[in-house]
Amino acid sequence: MTMTPADGGLSCHVEGGESLGQVRLYIAGSTPNSLRAQQSLRDAIQAMNGLAKLLDIQVIDVFKGPKRAIADGILVTPTLIAQYAGKRVTMVGDLSDAAALRSVLDACAHTMNGSAKPPDEEFPP
Repeated sequence: MTMTPADGGLSCHVEGGESLGQVRLYIAGSTPNSLRAQQSLRDAIQAMNGLAKLLDIQVIDVFKGPKRAIADGILVTPTLIAQYAGKRVTMVGDLSDAAALRSVLDACAHTMNGSAKPPDEEFPP
């Protein structure tokens, strides 16, 4: 995995392989909620014990990448969008619900190989 800039944020891409799912976290600069959401995402990724390498994970600052946010229909930040297997799951808020975040990330990492059923609901803040 390598870290590279992506529209004003950071992204984590799989080297030498195709990712199973895409996860984008939209933030607004260094606001408290944005910082908490980034930390929550980092913590969840660390808890995945290597499964995160199956994901294309991007953190995008809407101040630096507004066109990307507009294209994804982002109205508030922080917002996490997970896309995989034809599904789109949205979480809004600081991602402090670790169980819901882990569920989304696990489903995203497992769904493409058929080992998990993806959630199909929006998670409230």
